[in-house]
Amino acid sequence: RSLRDAPPTHYVLKIESFSQLLEILRKTNVKRYESGEFEVGGYKWKLLLFPCGNEGEKGEAHISLYLAISNINSLPPGWEINATFTFFIYDQIRDKFLTVHDSILYFS
Repeated sequence: RSLRDAPPTHYVLKIESFSQLLEILRKTNVKRYESGEFEVGGYKWKLLLFPCGNEGEKGEAHISLYLAISNINSLPPGWEINATFTFFIYDQIRDKFLTVHDSILYFS
């Protein structure tokens, strides 16, 4: 249990056709998809989706999804952000949600 001042916020990234996204990325030789920017807690964020895994993190053969801060260069020196988040990833084949809850401390 915990209490917090900040209200929860959500952002939905909906991919209509995962296979079509894979094909577009493959044709353009791009390894990841970046969502549009969204604002939470006064900061701008984006989601980074690696449909074939993030090879740099040894995440091959599965989807890698990250929460990233946008415009880090615009933040003041010595900035620090503690983010608590939950990913709900819908699996259409199984009609189930994979839920990943985590927190991370970002700092300069």
